[in-house]
Amino acid sequence: EVAAARETRVQILPREEAFQIPDLIRTKINLLPEGITEVRTVEIVGLDLQADGGTHVANTREVGPIRITDYKSKGGINKRIYVELEP
Repeated sequence: EVAAARETRVQILPREEAFQIPDLIRTKINLLPEGITEVRTVEIVGLDLQADGGTHVANTREVGPIRITDYKSKGGINKRIYVELEP
């Protein structure tokens, strides 16, 4: 998926609108303090949408080659994958 050159999109949504998006509910945005009135979302077009406040590339190809270094089971179907950027 990294080499697929997927576009990323950042949006700031009103809290009420963000709460209506099922993909965001699974990231537990309902635990945000009531004083937070806007939610920043980052979408990897065609792949995923998450509430996120970090720094992101404009296109997945900007990441470059990656290598999976480890993974851990985080429940029945969830895995945490550890990656490194290759030179």
